[in-house]
Amino acid sequence: MGFRQRHPYLFWQLIGWGILLADFGFLVISALCEFGEWCYPIIVFTFIIGLFFVTVSPVIVRLTRRRLIPQNNDAYTERLFVGKISALLEVRRGVGISVSTAVLAISSIIVFIFAAYILGDRVHLALGFACIVLAVVSPFLILGIYSKSITRSFFTVKNGEKRVEFTIPADLKELLNTNPRTLVITGEPNAVLLNFFYNWLKYYLKTEQLTLYRIHAPDLCHDFQPISQLRYQNVLLCIPTEQLDLTNEKETLFNNECAIMGALPFSNFVDFNEENEESDY
Repeated sequence: MGFRQRHPYLFWQLIGWGILLADFGFLVISALCEFGEWCYPIIVFTFIIGLFFVTVSPVIVRLTRRRLIPQNNDAYTERLFVGKISALLEVRRGVGISVSTAVLAISSIIVFIFAAYILGDRVHLALGFACIVLAVVSPFLILGIYSKSITRSFFTVKNGEKRVEFTIPADLKELLNTNPRTLVITGEPNAVLLNFFYNWLKYYLKTEQLTLYRIHAPDLCHDFQPISQLRYQNVLLCIPTEQLDLTNEKETLFNNECAIMGALPFSNFVDFNEENEESDY
């Protein structure tokens, strides 16, 4: 797992403070060399961009790392998947795609700022302002293209939700012995979520069909004492390992991807309870 996945808050804070440090350096240089008034917009806009990374990135990271995905807004759900898709592709390909995109976005800012300096000083001030606008807009365009490209490369099977079927385990105690990887969602899974799951797991499937165990949180009370974090509306989606090809390096890769997805062993969500103690359900 890369540095961005292990320390996402620190990663974007370093980028933000790096931009602010570069902006301060440009401020000092422009003051010493007396560049002129044309450099003021560059200093101001660069400061705004750096401040944006520092202040807003924690909120964005928190939203993208939410494991309990809301089920009432498909567009919002798709946006949340972008961070997961990027992390999964980086693990599989071993390439820092997001880091490369971030470097490209920052490079575009630097190039347009430099162009603003050249054009604003030697050609016309209006061209300098135009480059400043491009410096602000270009990172968002690059990130938008990046999001669409990784989404297109990840969802190779259209309507993957049609290849997903659910079953109810006959014995929850036996399921505890196999201890499959389990995800917790809020409410029933929608088509967007199931399509994402299928395109994620199709690399490991022995057949073209994906079968998931679906367990409602209240049903756990028949055999177990659920952990306190589970709520009445939660649904557990278990991934039976017998349908997966986890030979050689695939098992390690699968475990790393489950860590990214927040898919924990089934035993993490329940406590075996022979006496079937009373619960809040």
